[in-house]
Amino acid sequence: MKCAGGLLLAISLAGSAEMSTESDRPLPLGLIDDHLNLVYSVSDRDATERFYGDILGLDRISDVDMPGDSYMVRFIAGESELKFLSGGETPPTMDGDLLAARGLRSLTLHLPEERRAGIVARIEKAGIAVPEFSESDTGPIRFSRGTVQDFDGNPVEIVFSSQSSPDAGLDQMQIGLGVSDMAATGEFLRSVLTLEPIETQGDVHRYRMGKTQIKFWHVPVERPAWVGRPDEMLGMSMLQFVVDDVPAARDLVASRGGKILAEPFELGDLAVLMFVEGPDGIVIEFGATLVR
Repeated sequence: MKCAGGLLLAISLAGSAEMSTESDRPLPLGLIDDHLNLVYSVSDRDATERFYGDILGLDRISDVDMPGDSYMVRFIAGESELKFLSGGETPPTMDGDLLAARGLRSLTLHLPEERRAGIVARIEKAGIAVPEFSESDTGPIRFSRGTVQDFDGNPVEIVFSSQSSPDAGLDQMQIGLGVSDMAATGEFLRSVLTLEPIETQGDVHRYRMGKTQIKFWHVPVERPAWVGRPDEMLGMSMLQFVVDDVPAARDLVASRGGKILAEPFELGDLAVLMFVEGPDGIVIEFGATLVR
């Protein structure tokens, strides 16, 4: 657990700190950034670069050479980082259907409507099934929603909006979870991780941490829990919090009833890290740069 997940965060902590936002009020758990990050394990680095870079047109940030045969590709979604780890043996995969398993199950990207035609054309040219878009509106803003799968079968919901305004959510990333207990998941997000409730009724509940929204739906407990560190599974593996004090965050999480999966530890001279186990075994990583 400490090697694959911990090193992945530590190498990119400095870059995250450079993008941090100033605030007069400390963010929950000592967060440096007002968003969360998402970690994937992927089978094909080149295919990942094509899908998220060439096809979807997300902004690329510096790649990272990892020890051994591994490599990390990074993109920005809204203001959050998507981190894709490839190399070594390809871990097992899981059906991309949202109800097939519990765990981290989907990504939602908000993009301006003017990019829709180009993205759809590139999806079609790549031989990927073009999604069927549904239309909705909120006041003067019109939204088009459709779900496409990347080359590893991970669902990516694309939301195109007709206006580039703050209400359009273009700086927001959404992460979808399949969970066995909606009430327990909401309590964990609210009471342990201090996320703000947005929608707590209906089939999909939503909570927010700054520019990141977590949404979740019910999956029967009999379905497999597709969770673990990047070297144990293919697809979405971890949520990441970048904080200024890992031991302090650890004490807060523990005092609120959170399960500490790995106590704070130093990874060389790069970072202090810890792991928390969330609903249905979802791995949540906390990290801070190590100051000597």
